[in-house]
Amino acid sequence: MKYIFCGIVLFYGNSASGQTGRMLNLQDCVNLALDHATAVLKGNNNVALAGTQVLAAYGQYLPNLVAGAGVNYDNGNNFYASAGPELAYMSRSQYNYQLTSSLNLFTGYYNYSTWKSAKLNEQMANLTLERAKQEIELDVTQSYLQVVLDRKIVSLDSANLSTSMKREDQLTVLTDVGRKPKTDLYQQQAQTSNDKLTLINAQSRMQNDKIQLFQKLRIDSAENYEIVDIPIDDDAGTAKYGNKDALVSQALSDRVDYRSAMLNTEFADWNIKKYKSGYLPTVSLNLGMYNNGAYFNAYSLNGEAESTSSQEAIPTQLYKYTYGLVGVNAAWNIFDRYYTRSNVAAARINADNARIDLQDTKITIVASIKQAYNDYTNAVQQMETVGKGLFAAQQAYEAVNGQYKEGATDFITESNAQLVLLQAAQNKIQASVNMMLQKKIIDFYVGAGL
Repeated sequence: MKYIFCGIVLFYGNSASGQTGRMLNLQDCVNLALDHATAVLKGNNNVALAGTQVLAAYGQYLPNLVAGAGVNYDNGNNFYASAGPELAYMSRSQYNYQLTSSLNLFTGYYNYSTWKSAKLNEQMANLTLERAKQEIELDVTQSYLQVVLDRKIVSLDSANLSTSMKREDQLTVLTDVGRKPKTDLYQQQAQTSNDKLTLINAQSRMQNDKIQLFQKLRIDSAENYEIVDIPIDDDAGTAKYGNKDALVSQALSDRVDYRSAMLNTEFADWNIKKYKSGYLPTVSLNLGMYNNGAYFNAYSLNGEAESTSSQEAIPTQLYKYTYGLVGVNAAWNIFDRYYTRSNVAAARINADNARIDLQDTKITIVASIKQAYNDYTNAVQQMETVGKGLFAAQQAYEAVNGQYKEGATDFITESNAQLVLLQAAQNKIQASVNMMLQKKIIDFYVGAGL
């Protein structure tokens, strides 16, 4: 057994000294994923879009201001018969401008409902973004812990191979002097070869899992990065995770997707109120300032030219001849060809669907908590079992190894004891990593930070 532990120490020492790339811990990986994930990028855009919709809804409470101006040119003959037949020829330039404003005094609560809906939509966009980040964090954590587990499995396989190689060297010497049969050496050589193959497969699996992790981080050059080893928190934490009902209550209180589903029902209710506003009248205040002026370039009446020298300049006309208008307008759409009625009916259906979605979300949350709790309970039981198994396997290996050195047992028993010890050590580290992962999964399902 001491050979295995020595091998582990040597493996970690060589691994640490050979690292030349950038070191990434778990938080570094999570941050990289959050910076580049498509769901987060789109989520940020959706939050920004929702913010613009809130601003647009608020703007409906403000008066608008519209400025306009125009220039017209008239040229030709006009016939007047009111005071006698007269033919007038004129060439005239006309100028005008206006400044108007309108303020909605009452829109049947349409504007208020739109503003409330926009605010709720903005909150939902933020909650959706937060949940997307939590999902990415859990996904990266799972991949990160898988790489950590692979590394520890490689360490155990490497130490196991070191033990087999040392025994093979010892058997080579002992068979040369006739103290051990050749069959023991051949069997050990076969086991050493099998242990090498096991190590090669474990190293390949670790590299593949690292590539998958870096793919989630959108890192192309995996050779330039190294994953930092972390301590495995395999404490059961029963005070925090041992009460299923408390976990369900916490999830229904803290899960952002459940809160978003509740806000969605409010959003749907406000949409009903918004469309029902079509049954009510609207009232608006309108203000306007207008002016126009004209300049005759040429003017003749019945063929005789008239003087245009007494005209006022255009700037003077546009200044002096200004008039304003103030008015209050009310409109009531008595029959809109069922437009309002159809919108209200559709909004009510959407509200009903939103409540169905809320109930479905609740059922899904409760079921996921129960499943995660069962997996956690299983992980606790595994920890108890593998701990006893590793202790027994270690004691058995030390006893068999001592007997084999004294010639009191055969090679098959020695080899089986070594294999059982390796499997027990692997089971222990797998159970430890799984215990840590199950707690993080529960944290995710109850809506807590990982």
